[in-house]
Amino acid sequence: LKLFCAGVGTQHPDITNASRAIKSSEIERCASNGVEKITEIKIGYDGIVLANSNEAPRSELTREQIFLALAKEVPQNGKLVPNPYKHWSDIDKSLSNKEIEVLGPPPTSGTRDAFVELVMEEACENFPEYEGNGDACAAVREDGAYVEAGENDNLIVQKLQAN
Repeated sequence: LKLFCAGVGTQHPDITNASRAIKSSEIERCASNGVEKITEIKIGYDGIVLANSNEAPRSELTREQIFLALAKEVPQNGKLVPNPYKHWSDIDKSLSNKEIEVLGPPPTSGTRDAFVELVMEEACENFPEYEGNGDACAAVREDGAYVEAGENDNLIVQKLQAN
């Protein structure tokens, strides 16, 4: 959408696609660059799947547990601190003692945007420590627990199978 909203002419696409709706900030950017009369057509729906090995115990994770596993900063003692959680059981003793490792899309992906909106931001609302600090809700940790696996779904499946 950045290139689409950057201007009009042969150097800019007339049609683009995304796995999410266009944001109001993007519509404003388009308008400021002369891109008007945007028509949004829903082609289908994007899906987000949390998967683990069939050989592993089944986990029924809550949004809050996923958020605490992946957030760059987490609430502790009434303030936000760098995420200290290394194992799922650090978050909740009922969870596996396995290391937290989540393969997911990069920040350039609309699926990542959807994940942040539907999981991270929604769970974040349950923690008063984030009040007035909404950007922290969307920030994903960068210490190896979240692995950007690209936007190729088949490659992600292959990485899952290999792990």
